Amino acid sequence: MGLDVAALMGLFGLTGAFAVVGAVLAAWMAWRIVEKAGLPGWTGLGAVLLTLAVVSSIVPLILLWVFAFMRWPRDEPATAALGYGAPSGVPGPSPTPALAPPPKTLADRRGWRLTGSLPGGRGVAFAIDGSAAAYVLTGAPAAQAGELSLSDPSVGQPHARLLTAAGRLGLEDLGTPGGTFIDGARLLPEHGPRDISAARTIRLGSVELALSRA
Repeated sequence: MGLDVAALMGLFGLTGAFAVVGAVLAAWMAWRIVEKAGLPGWTGLGAVLLTLAVVSSIVPLILLWVFAFMRWPRDEPATAALGYGAPSGVPGPSPTPALAPPPKTLADRRGWRLTGSLPGGRGVAFAIDGSAAAYVLTGAPAAQAGELSLSDPSVGQPHARLLTAAGRLGLEDLGTPGGTFIDGARLLPEHGPRDISAARTIRLGSVELALSRA
């Protein structure tokens, strides 16, 4: 007695299950093709409906599978633009040249300014423009260019030396009893010149001077 295979599959509900699975796969592969082809949405919807209409045979599913996973021309620019994926022996687009590094920060060429007051309320102000490599701070009257006079008994004659180089300012103590201080810290002759570019105040004896950029 012959056995009807279709009737047997229908008995277990397999025909309906395969139809649902086939419809889902067909719809998914149709949308994949639409995305690869860059078609508008309404065209994709039509493709899905058309696919569902003919999904009764296995041939449309096989064709959909082939078209969904084949390489499309639209797949190339995404990799070729980066210089990858060019076929062997075929020169691809050259990579985008790297941006040039930013220019180096320009040196600060502003001068310096020392301001303060002497006993008796007399104000003092010195402009240090860097035209000289060194300036001498002294308690004696200025006798020559590069000497900055601070008329106070606590200031030595000379007391300290200011040094300028590459947009920076240094200070060196010359060994006077009154002492030299940078932001409250004692500077001794054996310390040598110290960079005071970031300092706020210096003190020579009892005379305190504020340091700023001119």
